[in-house]
Amino acid sequence: MSPSSLKTKAVRTLSENCARIKKLGYIAGKHVNLYGEHIELVSDPFEDGECIAVHAVSGNNPTVRTIDLPVTLLSGWEDVLPESADPTA
Repeated sequence: MSPSSLKTKAVRTLSENCARIKKLGYIAGKHVNLYGEHIELVSDPFEDGECIAVHAVSGNNPTVRTIDLPVTLLSGWEDVLPESADPTA
């Protein structure tokens, strides 16, 4: 297999990944199951160092806490969330 025949994956910035995770519905007010716990997101995704995170609460722990979101949430979603050919669109 020649190097030119290999399909390369675009490397996205944290802000691009934040936007794509928001498109998946990870937004304030949403209830999700994450890391084996039912939580309510109280913020939209944001950059937190080298990670993407949200603020969340749960029935077990009503204290607002920061939860890192796995970027693997985006794996396989390229067909559902196609990238625009025009970056200004």
